[in-house]
Amino acid sequence: MAGIAVITESCIGVKDRACVDVCPVQCIYEFDPATNRLNSEQMAGSGTIENSHEAAADAIAIFADSMLYVNPDECTSCTACYQPDVCPVGAIYADDHIPDGSAGARYNADDPNRGHDHRFFLEQSRAVFAD
Repeated sequence: MAGIAVITESCIGVKDRACVDVCPVQCIYEFDPATNRLNSEQMAGSGTIENSHEAAADAIAIFADSMLYVNPDECTSCTACYQPDVCPVGAIYADDHIPDGSAGARYNADDPNRGHDHRFFLEQSRAVFAD
């Protein structure tokens, strides 16, 4: 079985949003600092909010609105967002295949952060959703 999607550090400052368009359950969120809410759009840039959650202040303060977040409670592990042709910076991994920075770790081809331990982002994905 495929793992839950986790967005890692390559998304910081990029937020391409192609993953939002391929997600069938709208479980990929962007933080709105004006409302302290994590919002998921039906289509990236549409402005139509599909889902919304309160952000946990301490957790969201780490990266704030510089990256996208997957709600692990809503992700169905469909694999659509972490296909090689979706994220241009290779930021999305299955939770059971997150590279740990070791010499044998496998990274997405487009991930510029090879050698980094991405496991932090699994917990961060859970922590940012307050409700």
